[in-house]
Amino acid sequence: MDSSSFFHITCQDGLFCEARPGESLLAALTRSGFILSAPCGGRGICGKCKVKLLEGRFNGPLPEKNGLFSACQAIPLSDMTIELPAGSGMDAADFGMDAAGRTIRPNRKVNRAGVGIDIGTTTVSAELIDLDTGETLETVSALNAQRSFGADVMSRIDAARKGKTGELFSAINKQVETILERFTPWGPIEHCVVSGNTTMLHLFTNTDPSGMGAAPFTPVFLEEQHLTGLDLSLPVKQVTLLPGISAFVGADITAGLAALDIFNREDASLLVDIGTNGEMALLRKKTGNKNRLFCCSTAAGPCFEGAEISCGMGAQPGAINRIMLKDGKVTYTTLGTLPPRGICGAALIDALALMKQMAVIDETGALADEYEETGFPLAEGISISGRDVRQFQLAKSAILSGIKILCGKAEAAAADCSVYIAGGLGFFIDTKNAVTAGLLPPEFTGRSSACGNLSLKGAVQCLREAAFLPRCREITAHSEVADLGSDPDFAEAFAENMYF
Repeated sequence: MDSSSFFHITCQDGLFCEARPGESLLAALTRSGFILSAPCGGRGICGKCKVKLLEGRFNGPLPEKNGLFSACQAIPLSDMTIELPAGSGMDAADFGMDAAGRTIRPNRKVNRAGVGIDIGTTTVSAELIDLDTGETLETVSALNAQRSFGADVMSRIDAARKGKTGELFSAINKQVETILERFTPWGPIEHCVVSGNTTMLHLFTNTDPSGMGAAPFTPVFLEEQHLTGLDLSLPVKQVTLLPGISAFVGADITAGLAALDIFNREDASLLVDIGTNGEMALLRKKTGNKNRLFCCSTAAGPCFEGAEISCGMGAQPGAINRIMLKDGKVTYTTLGTLPPRGICGAALIDALALMKQMAVIDETGALADEYEETGFPLAEGISISGRDVRQFQLAKSAILSGIKILCGKAEAAAADCSVYIAGGLGFFIDTKNAVTAGLLPPEFTGRSSACGNLSLKGAVQCLREAAFLPRCREITAHSEVADLGSDPDFAEAFAENMYF
């Protein structure tokens, strides 16, 4: 195509891209390496991919009074100048800070470094260690650079089915390369161990995940993968991908179970990873010498990651991460103690628990009349709408129903389980509020532990411990996957657990 037929799109920082005739602005930005969150995958539903029009024309809904419009719904009709939201741009991620918000500068060199990486649907996290001592040198985290293609795995799979596997691979490959290059001042990186759900690991290796988009949901691989950095054009000698269990119970669960050393726990143990794809695994008490692990996944949706929630956002600076009632007033804290920009998943659970206690919602989830139009206010410009409540109900019912069905299949009483909560919510979740809001069963009160990112912990442990990978293989060999989609008991439980 003649370059003269392209429209030039210039951003506020001087960077630009070119839009093909008939191509949406979001597609043009994404194709050119810009990162713009689009939780709905560009369907015009979420309103999270808004940019500001400074100059130019496009076909689509008119901009708002402040000049904002949804990039996914805009077809450029001329050259344009736009302003991108903070956090967008052509860098795969900003890894300038560690997990505690500090800038790290190496004060020494190591002979051999290793990197553990968790590629989550929403967040990519990495930890650098000294392979000789096992010491952690640096930890970083950022939003997944594939977020322009949608917030959940099915959106990414759908994009792959439309021929975008290469674009998805390029986005995550560049992001991982950025991580590794950031770590190289410490010393040569010898080994990288990668964990994540099955879809993310397919895309990391430029493998088409389309087979997982419809029944019988067939992945190309589940086994561990041993690659070289050259295979993936990454600055590392050796790359190991941890094994998964099924299309939707991935290496992140295997890594978490291995990190917990699940087979050496005496009580019935349940691992729940609460995210866009709620994955869980339950170890029933040993019968003789036989270990039995029962696994399942539930399509919880992306509400816990901030998507599909009107004021939702990820666990980023300025996100409300805790909500409580003090002296009869709603109070909150934010990440980084910054002015509130939105609400993240843990605070959403707090909010729904509080709204239930205050009778702001009834058992069906309907808002009280006084909040029906405006929503329940949490902070200036931030509220919980009736639609937000419905999205939460769908997600919490999926998780709670999955737990109950899994307990039934394993013949394990919920009151007898030791519960480990992993994933992004594993850092911040208040389990008491999770029970009040109906996300976890009442029997879990006092029996739940928030474990944080067990997937990353497992990837790092694999670097430190030779016995870790054999433990992962044992877990995948003894796992039984329950198909909740075809289970009539799940459908019945889901309808019942929609209520508060």
